[in-house]
Amino acid sequence: MTTLSSRVSLFSLPSVSMRPSALLLFLVLSIGAHAQGQNNYGSIYSLYGLGERVETGSSQSTMLGNASTALRSGTYVNLSNPALWSDQSLTSFSAGASLTTVTSEDGLSDGTSVGTAGDLSALHLGIPLLPNRLGLTIAYRPYSRVNYRAAVRDSLSVEGEMEAFTLNQEGAGGLQQLSGGLGVRLGNAVQLGASADVLFGTQELLQRTQFDDRAGFAETRQARVTRLRGITGTLGAAVTARKLGAEDDALTVAAVFTLPTTLSGSRTVTLGESLDRDTLLTEDGSTSLDGDVDIPLGARVGVTYLSGLRWLATLDASYEPWSGFESSLPVGGYDASSGLDQLRDRYRVGGGVEITPAGRDRRASMLQRASYRIGGYAEQGLYAPAGQDVTTFALTGGVSLPNRLTGARFDLGLELGTRGSTEGVLVRDTFLKGTLTLNFGERWFIRRRFD
Repeated sequence: MTTLSSRVSLFSLPSVSMRPSALLLFLVLSIGAHAQGQNNYGSIYSLYGLGERVETGSSQSTMLGNASTALRSGTYVNLSNPALWSDQSLTSFSAGASLTTVTSEDGLSDGTSVGTAGDLSALHLGIPLLPNRLGLTIAYRPYSRVNYRAAVRDSLSVEGEMEAFTLNQEGAGGLQQLSGGLGVRLGNAVQLGASADVLFGTQELLQRTQFDDRAGFAETRQARVTRLRGITGTLGAAVTARKLGAEDDALTVAAVFTLPTTLSGSRTVTLGESLDRDTLLTEDGSTSLDGDVDIPLGARVGVTYLSGLRWLATLDASYEPWSGFESSLPVGGYDASSGLDQLRDRYRVGGGVEITPAGRDRRASMLQRASYRIGGYAEQGLYAPAGQDVTTFALTGGVSLPNRLTGARFDLGLELGTRGSTEGVLVRDTFLKGTLTLNFGERWFIRRRFD
């Protein structure tokens, strides 16, 4: 007869088909037993919903508390608000990478784990069809990210002898977003824009059960792979008033709405030893389970004050009603069949200040022409494990270095923050993120004159 040890039996042995509430308790307990070294994993909170939401505006807004809704620029293409794509005068391209280290602390076991993960940032191509009037942008960027690992050591009784084992849960994947749209300027003050956004991606939850070296006990693996795809749209507007206090100042107020949508999904489950796994059949005998996942409306408002090219201040607020989330496929924190719903509305407020000492003076030194940025944000996450809200606070900052080429800048950014706490069943993440981004722009489609 086989029985579980007392601590694990309280919460049941996890599997990919278990209820999300049991998975939560397992993951919380496992933080303390997680390996003390570094690995390529991030926050354990990314198991909730469709993963950790990723904010992507521009490398400029990333350093300003991710406040991007009303952030106008002649150098950067702001992916958050398609209305501002009409500001383009140069054909532009940007690419970057980030490296994030997350230190997780579990108050239940006083354990600590450290994870480090690298990622590519958004890619975009912006084309001014009519300079400063009509702009086209195509962008590829992450929408959400699933990236966690948890492990717990325990034992069970086999024929009267206690056998130790390690139970691992690993999550990977997320959703990507491919966007294309136009921004247009109406008169001198009003800008409107719209984009079509394709969401697609794969999430994988892998469970590995490993026994200590002993003949007759092989590692077993059970994997749940979910593929999602769908289309949504984004609408944006901005209004700018000039010369309010000085000749070269401007005040911009903007709003963005991302339409709710339903993603089509399919899920497969495999079970076996090591890499040799068989696909499990669903109740109707098929190899995959089909379902729908609803994504709620997203709303953002922002304001930016610009004083020439010397300094600017920006502020943003966003809202996503994830408390109304519905899915026929169980996901982290939500299972309609069991009545489990640990998802909450997501709120976010951020802002920052940028200073460029030289302003428009191109003859100044590089350090004077560089832009220095600092900001911060606060966010209530879209999840509430065991009814406890998870809040994130972070400081952001960095520097943007000019290049000899017109419209080219090299951006270096840092983000330092905390997420959650060690109270109750929560885990506290302390994260440090560094970003490197190249922004490049030049004039295309120039009509040549011949005398």
